[in-house]
This record gives sequence, structure tokens and C-alpha cells, in this order.
Amino acid sequence: MAKEPTPKVTKALQDAFLSAYTIVGSVKKSIEAAGIARGTVYSWTSRDTYGFRERYELAKEDFRDSLQDMAIDRIKGQKPGDNPVLLITLLNAHWPEKYRRTGYMPDSAAKEIMGEWKKWVKDSKKQAKTKDEVSDQSNAIEEAERILAKKSKRKSD
Repeated sequence: MAKEPTPKVTKALQDAFLSAYTIVGSVKKSIEAAGIARGTVYSWTSRDTYGFRERYELAKEDFRDSLQDMAIDRIKGQKPGDNPVLLITLLNAHWPEKYRRTGYMPDSAAKEIMGEWKKWVKDSKKQAKTKDEVSDQSNAIEEAERILAKKSKRKSD
């Protein structure tokens, strides 16, 4: 069984990893720079060895700040043919709350409910004996509630 490094050595390895991470933003490159195994980083994180978890989050913030600085520099010096897609992708990945689109995405459930509603209206017209039966509000409300209950049940399953 391998001997556990001293606290001083462990902190020095953590510092080496974190320093590399703030520059490269990659676990793979950072573990290579620090000369440690990937599992060591996971262990430090899960056990929060010597406050590693918070320091790791700070290193991630430092890296994402450097991406933002790079983005601003590129925007200032951008030429008409420059393509910022890779940089935008990295900003989306490392700082999603600031750079990822949050626009409304239509819900397919709403389309499905409308489809079922139209089918119900069509079927009701075929079965109706009088025009009053088709427009009966209580039947419409009951059917809408039935459709919504069915959707809720599907989502909970």
C-alpha cells in the first residue's frame, strides 16, 4: 500500500494542479503539469482535503475570467473574417449562467395537448346530437383536466 504524502506535500501538489488549471482550464493538462493521477483530484474534491473544493472552484473562476478577458480582447481587435465560435463555446461551457442562451424553447407537451384537444373536438362533433352538446363548457373543462392529468401522470412515471 502506498504511503500517504505529508500535508505539506499534498498542499504543494494541490497548488501545482490549481496553478496549472487557472492557466489551461483542463484537468488532463493540469494533472500532467502537477505529476498526479486524475483520481487524486477526485479524491481531494470528494474529501475536501485541506479545503481543496473551494480552491478548485476559485481556480475554475480564474480560468473563466481569463476566457472572458480573451473574448473582450478579441472583440476589440476583431476583423470581418474572424470566427469567434470556439471562444463562445468555451465561454458557454465554463460560464453558462452568463453566456449561454436562455431564450424560451417551445415545449412539445403544449403542442401535444393542443393536438389531443383538436382531436377531442373533432370526435365530439361526430358524436354530438345537438350543437349545444359540442359547446358545453363543463365537458370542455373536464376534457382539458383529463388531458392535463394524463400529461402529469406521464411526466411522473
